[in-house]
Amino acid sequence: MSLGIAAPASASTQFTFINGGTVTAFGYYVGQYAGFQGAPVNSNVVLNCVDFFHHINNGEIWTANLTSLSPAATWNGSDTRFNNLTLYRQAAWLTTQYASAPSAAVVGDIQATIWNLFSGSPTPPAPSSNAWLTAAQNYVAANSADALWQSYWVVTDVNKADPNSVQEFIIYDDTFNPNVTPTPEPATLMLVATGIAGIAGVRIRRRNKK
Repeated sequence: MSLGIAAPASASTQFTFINGGTVTAFGYYVGQYAGFQGAPVNSNVVLNCVDFFHHINNGEIWTANLTSLSPAATWNGSDTRFNNLTLYRQAAWLTTQYASAPSAAVVGDIQATIWNLFSGSPTPPAPSSNAWLTAAQNYVAANSADALWQSYWVVTDVNKADPNSVQEFIIYDDTFNPNVTPTPEPATLMLVATGIAGIAGVRIRRRNKK
């Protein structure tokens, strides 16, 4: 079911973090990460990190509020960490640029630009230039039509007030149905637990040790 502009602006569902991919820059995993959305766990999802200030472990399961980036007129970011539609739209556009990035260094610059859109501690690494920030600002300023943003969702831990809550992400999902809140199934959770058994919890922003 495709999302319409009139669809509810938020919903919640379960996510399972699989891994942070293989691309590193500044000593951190960067770019697109892999996960599952919903329960039963049968829907792959691409997670794009916007939050440098929290962590997540391989195999971690959490419940998240999802906040659509459309429509602007009724947007309510109270479930998000940073409550700024313009910045989230800039971050969403930047995530679309990973695919055409020619190198890990460029992916790193895109990721660092996203992290620096939002304030917090510790300070994120700085990109090599402001070129990506300028491009994101220009794109969002020139493209305000809600239809462009209706399938982008901010994924925010329902326990965001807990300092140990997981990172915040943006996903692109034109099939998510905000009218259905999935319920975890014990058999599915057992299958997931079996599948990830033996995987060490690794903080996504930590460099692989060789």
